Amino acid sequence: MATAATADPKKQPTAHRDPTREAVETVVFVVVLVLLLKLFVTEAFVIPTGSMAETLYGYQKILTCPKCGHEFPVNSHDEVEANPVTGRKHKLVGYTCPNCRFPGRVDDLKPWPDNNTGDRVLVLKPIYHLTAANRGDVVVFKYPEEPQQKQTAQNYIKRAQGFGGETVGIHRGDLYVTRSLDYPPDARDEDGNLLYPRPEDPKDLWKGNPARGPDYRYVNNKQAAVLFEKSQQTGFPAGVGGFEIVRKPEDQLLADMRVVWDNDQQPKELAGKAPPRWHPAPEGAAAWNGDNPQLPTSFAHTGPGLNWLRYRHLVYPWGRPGEAAGVKPTHVDNFLGYNAGVDKDTLTGQESSRPSGTDALWVGDLILECEADLRDPSAEVVLELSKGQNRFRAAFGDGRVTLSSVGPGGREFGSRPCKAKGPGKYRLRFANVDCRLRVWVDGKLIDFGTEADYPPDSTVAPGKEDTEGYTEENDVAAPASIGAKGDVTVRAIKLFRDIYYTKNGGDHAKADLYYVHPGHYLCLGDNSAQSSDSRTWGLVPERLMLGKAVFVFWPRWRVGFIK
Repeated sequence: MATAATADPKKQPTAHRDPTREAVETVVFVVVLVLLLKLFVTEAFVIPTGSMAETLYGYQKILTCPKCGHEFPVNSHDEVEANPVTGRKHKLVGYTCPNCRFPGRVDDLKPWPDNNTGDRVLVLKPIYHLTAANRGDVVVFKYPEEPQQKQTAQNYIKRAQGFGGETVGIHRGDLYVTRSLDYPPDARDEDGNLLYPRPEDPKDLWKGNPARGPDYRYVNNKQAAVLFEKSQQTGFPAGVGGFEIVRKPEDQLLADMRVVWDNDQQPKELAGKAPPRWHPAPEGAAAWNGDNPQLPTSFAHTGPGLNWLRYRHLVYPWGRPGEAAGVKPTHVDNFLGYNAGVDKDTLTGQESSRPSGTDALWVGDLILECEADLRDPSAEVVLELSKGQNRFRAAFGDGRVTLSSVGPGGREFGSRPCKAKGPGKYRLRFANVDCRLRVWVDGKLIDFGTEADYPPDSTVAPGKEDTEGYTEENDVAAPASIGAKGDVTVRAIKLFRDIYYTKNGGDHAKADLYYVHPGHYLCLGDNSAQSSDSRTWGLVPERLMLGKAVFVFWPRWRVGFIK
């Protein structure tokens, strides 16, 4: 029998572990890990306002239009937090559907979820996201004018659209940029005044609110305006040092789409009272057969000729139904249902619509989608989008897609192979955004690169230079069209628009120009008509940049990567 002295040392009893100590060590490890992640890698933020709608949501109610069935969010921030002007809460009582423009009352519906908090996003810290921000990145930063208010951090979220050393222009809804301009601190005008003053404290270079002090963005200064006009006259060519248009990547373009009209969501109440938005053009109308004469959602075409369906943008007078039949088409505008709420002051009971001075501007950057059922090998479908004096076309058939334009200077941009070769059903998308044509077949982008680019102001008709630039014959009578040859059925038709970047007041035919100092960013909200951003208060210093927002993790129905 082995004694304790001669027992196998490998079988000696181990020391007893203290469970309390183990629990404390685990808690400490988790806390330290979370703090390290928060300090150096990632952090969670909540979106409180609607300045990035509808890419990201602030406080909002999700409504379903009782007329057309379209589901959409409406800003309810002031119902949860006090209105910044009155200091009181304002109850959301009214809305306007962005699809059919029906104005209704919130109490008649059951919004879900009621006053949902804003999107919760994960933000990569700069120390982890080693590369600098790229144009179009969604970034979180501390508000330069007041980084903290009553012990609460004032964190803002926007897109980084301008970088140190750049001069950025906002013109007819698009962004332009150049790096060729210099702003020497000792330059003076004829009277000896400094043209480009600098603050005594370099930390004040971000300031850009003339109502509260100096504006170091040198807004619309003479040299920038001269260069912009020169670039405009030569078509904004790339690589020559002038202003160039900013063209967004595919993922951001798709994220920025805002509904204009979903033809599958037509208000049944308007059947026989108002004309449908999509309709066959008079010439060749006999070749089309709609599934419903009053509310057509599917159109069947027969015959060898190219015949057209036309879209007309009709804003129905819901309050005056007797006038619906005589409503006239208008241009596609930058209306956003998220902004179109009616608020009721909880103290005074007074109701008021939200400011809408810049939500009726013409938008020429459109995206058209449909499903095309090609029933014979020679069938062809053409998607057409108007802009100014030109109409741009994407012709699908025989396994190829060809891009072209008609109008002054009309031309062919190129041709590429694609899946659209009948017979078969294909999901087609055509975008004319940022003066670049793009096409998708069944969700796959057909790459034309820069071959499908065109000069920005080439679409502006003579005599329209000092206006928004649209024409009655194209942008009002037929902003979007679908043509067909042979046996074709088109359905699931949807029209979208791009974000329209608004100026900070003034003449919308002229550009707003901003200089971005080195070490700073010009940040803009996607909800441009109602966003407090670099247009109104200035630049964002790099020292206040918190990181890049990359992922929405709550609410669960919004989970996904941020584009």
